[in-house]
Amino acid sequence: MKPSGSALIIEDDDDIRRLLEVVLQQSGFTVESATTGAEGLERADTMTARVITVDVGLPDVDGYEVVRRLRGSFDGHIVMISARSTDADRAAGLTAGADAYLTKPFRPRALRAALQEVLASPAGPDANPED
Repeated sequence: MKPSGSALIIEDDDDIRRLLEVVLQQSGFTVESATTGAEGLERADTMTARVITVDVGLPDVDGYEVVRRLRGSFDGHIVMISARSTDADRAAGLTAGADAYLTKPFRPRALRAALQEVLASPAGPDANPED
């Protein structure tokens, strides 16, 4: 069974945003996108998303901060996506409240697998106890 519901992509890179849109749409989601952290936070307040992807390197607000702010009111799944690939970066993302941390570049198949895994688990700040 395919996932359903809405997804929000917060990503400033056009190519990656389009790839995320295609993969999420193919997975059964209705997709909205934002190119800045501020726009993403605004859209998250006006929609009911099941999953939100957040780029770490946004032009206006750090992606970790976006996730922290989202966790104040969003109890769905958050996947951070970043070119930063150290264990410290991953830990910072999970500590901020992300359910998963995926590093760029990634293949669409890896994204689908990560989404499937995330959606099969509980969402929210308590979902990753000391990962």
